[in-house]
Amino acid sequence: MASKRIGALALLIALAGWAAHAEPNGFQAGHDLEIDGRPVAAPLDAAATIVLPLEIRNQGSRTWSGESGYAIAYHWFDADGRIVEWDGVRTPLIEPVRPGESRIIEATLEAPRRSGIYSLQWDVVQEGELWVSEVDPTPVAAWPVTVIATHAFSVVRATTPRVLMAGGRRTATVEIRNDGVRPWPVDGSISLAPHWFGAGGGIVEWEGRRTPVRTRVEPGETVVLKTLVEAPARPGRLELQWDMVEEGVCWFSERDATPEPMVTTVVVPAVIVHPGLWSILVLAAAVWVVVCSRRASSDGRWELVPIFWCVLSIIIKQAWVLGESGEGLSVAGFCLSASSAIGIGLLLVALPRRVRFPLAWVTAAVVTFILFADLIHLRFFGDLGSIAALRSAGQVGQVGSSVMSLFKSTDIWFWSDLLAALVMVPAFATSHRRAWSRRPILTVGAVLGVVLFAVGVSRVDRSTSLRQVFQSTQLARQIGVLNLHCVDAGRALKRDLIRPRFGDADFADVVAFFADRRGQRAGVGPHFGAARDHNLVMIQVESLQAFVVGLHVGGREVTPVLNSLATESFTFANVTDQTEEGRSSDSELTTQVSLLPPDRGAAAFMYADNRYTGLAKVLAERGYTTLSAVPFEGAFWNRRSTHPAYGYDRSLFVDDFDSGEVIGWGLNDRDFLSQVVDRLVDLPQPWCAYLLTLSLHHPFDGFPEHLKQLDVGDWEGTPFGNYLHTMHHFDRALADFLSDLERGGLAEKTVIVLWGDHDAGFEWGGEIASVMGATHDPAGWYLSQQVPLIIHVPGVAAPVKALTLPAGHADAAPTVLGLLGVDAAPYPFIGRNLLGAPGTGPVVGEYRCWRDATHLYLRRGPELGDGQCIDLATMNEVGSRDCATGFEEALRQVEISRLVLEHDLQQRLGKWLADHP
Repeated sequence: MASKRIGALALLIALAGWAAHAEPNGFQAGHDLEIDGRPVAAPLDAAATIVLPLEIRNQGSRTWSGESGYAIAYHWFDADGRIVEWDGVRTPLIEPVRPGESRIIEATLEAPRRSGIYSLQWDVVQEGELWVSEVDPTPVAAWPVTVIATHAFSVVRATTPRVLMAGGRRTATVEIRNDGVRPWPVDGSISLAPHWFGAGGGIVEWEGRRTPVRTRVEPGETVVLKTLVEAPARPGRLELQWDMVEEGVCWFSERDATPEPMVTTVVVPAVIVHPGLWSILVLAAAVWVVVCSRRASSDGRWELVPIFWCVLSIIIKQAWVLGESGEGLSVAGFCLSASSAIGIGLLLVALPRRVRFPLAWVTAAVVTFILFADLIHLRFFGDLGSIAALRSAGQVGQVGSSVMSLFKSTDIWFWSDLLAALVMVPAFATSHRRAWSRRPILTVGAVLGVVLFAVGVSRVDRSTSLRQVFQSTQLARQIGVLNLHCVDAGRALKRDLIRPRFGDADFADVVAFFADRRGQRAGVGPHFGAARDHNLVMIQVESLQAFVVGLHVGGREVTPVLNSLATESFTFANVTDQTEEGRSSDSELTTQVSLLPPDRGAAAFMYADNRYTGLAKVLAERGYTTLSAVPFEGAFWNRRSTHPAYGYDRSLFVDDFDSGEVIGWGLNDRDFLSQVVDRLVDLPQPWCAYLLTLSLHHPFDGFPEHLKQLDVGDWEGTPFGNYLHTMHHFDRALADFLSDLERGGLAEKTVIVLWGDHDAGFEWGGEIASVMGATHDPAGWYLSQQVPLIIHVPGVAAPVKALTLPAGHADAAPTVLGLLGVDAAPYPFIGRNLLGAPGTGPVVGEYRCWRDATHLYLRRGPELGDGQCIDLATMNEVGSRDCATGFEEALRQVEISRLVLEHDLQQRLGKWLADHP
């Protein structure tokens, strides 16, 4: 009982103490905040951060100090008094504020992310304990603040597709208005893109395909964009919401108080137009026909079913191939594809019964094989295959891992209808139905085919012709894939069997081209002969792109040695990848003999018997020992033939190297370069060595765990992450190589030239573009494919900054020869001496696009007006006339290179130029 009385007494004492320190209204005593400061009169930009001077006064009885966790902060309320954001940015109290004292504080304020009318209440917080406004008898009054939209837009009108196939693409036209307070720039940093939501509002896909704004749009102005809407792989009733994004800043919907409404779009399963569906239908029809044929053996009308299947299979699979390219068949393309497929069907109908149905199956099988090869080629090269590409088909077995990575599990459907048809075709081939007249069928089919052909021809885009365009898929979209192959076969036949006569006048024209460009490749300038009698080592690095040089990931340099070498060398910052379908072999052709590769196929196979005047041949004539080395099969890209043709006395291939760890296709870079140095030390000097690395290649999988040293974050385990590990591995191998040259006494007398052979082949997307520092659009893609070119000359001071003049693979040979004291003017090289007087002409790249110092031209057809001319200073599209001169010069370079290759002219031209200085 006594203990209970003592406890009650203690409780009464505590309550009395609390009452002595409490205000009558129930607020805790000791905290009372007053603030003097100017209200925020001017509107704030959404999400903007500003600093305001505030005078705070402590009217309570407790000291506020940073050491005790006190800070200035604020709350945001909407117009109805609801909390928008309670935990505002903290501004720590550097000095204590004692009772009765005041301090002027530079307080940080971050505006709400959306526009609107708000109330701002300043407050003091003691972290983990309390907000003063919650215990203050006279809390600070709120200030009205207007927040304006810096990122706001409205859709004025849009042709938003209401039905899409899963994974399919449709073109939409969207007119948008700038409702913000700032103009949209022309640099492509602002783009239109869709979000996809499920019926319940959950996000299905947030990062839609971007369409950049390429014209300046002032506040209140509108712009019309043509965009490609790509449906999610998930079918269903989905909601599409248009949005704008400023890359690296925000989505407009995060700042705009009135985001765009959603549009209902039905995404249907792709199986509706999928060959798998036709496989099922064919199988069902086959079973039905076989069962019913016993009861209706005299009814011959069902004999057309296999023919119908063959025709439909041909049409549908062409649509599938083009659908994966993102192009899709146009109305003209569908009509012309259907017309040619009907023609095939009519030929089958005209055949005797005993061969009609087996040949229908064989025809479908052959077409399926061709189109599937197109599908694989498309996934790797981004374009359809060609007759010329077949010349390198024998290499497929040697690059099996790269090819296999291109297969998808759904590809089985591409072939499945052939299996189903095996049930149907024999049933008809062995039937004894009564003969029926083929004339009506042939007549109706012929009329239908002609009508479709006429409609197709009338609907063909007149800007498209049968000549080469930016990509073959663009032409195939207009005429069909099989029709494109027929055109391509005709070209090949004309080239190989009906080649136009090349006479003296034609030769004189080619000679004039090289004679007029003597000055561009001539050995002139302050660096001519700077490395006379030096050794030369050229390193062609597999898939090295320019963006890697100087790149940091996880706080580390990806290529620290290469970065350091670049600062001590002639480094060229704008080097166009000039390779085409020949990939690495094209890089060898362009750098060694300074000619442009063919746009279709690989010169290594198409012109295997050519005799060249290559860099190595020129040096060999001046007493150089020449050596090439690649740790792979010599038959690959026909290197056993091409390297000697380029002038190399000796070539080392896989059997010439000791065994070591294999990464990707061949011996890892470190062991390869280490073993090469041992050979170089023993070579008679001066020597010229051409080294091709191999460590990892597309698809960049299987990089050894024990060699990973970078923290690539979310990229770990992805092709891009493995690519970064590969580049870091090469960089360490380069460090060892340079050290080995130093130890061997070769470093002071050896010029080192290094370049990337071609782009890495990554699927182009927003994340990849961001890492590369490129805009997510065609111009950004083209510029992102640049490769580095670094030339290190011992003892020669290099420019402090990288050289920005446009360059290409073809410029390597004349530039290097000039440094070694060899005048390249007498040699028929397309390239220029970049350290001499290279001029300002265009540098031709992939798909025959080009760039010079001021413009980028994206070629999309045979005529100047078909393409896109872009001002590089603003990245704004300008009139095609601004690119007219460069366009003609680029075409001239392409045509001259083609003639030199087709007619094996390089040595003949070299003799003429030498005899006529």
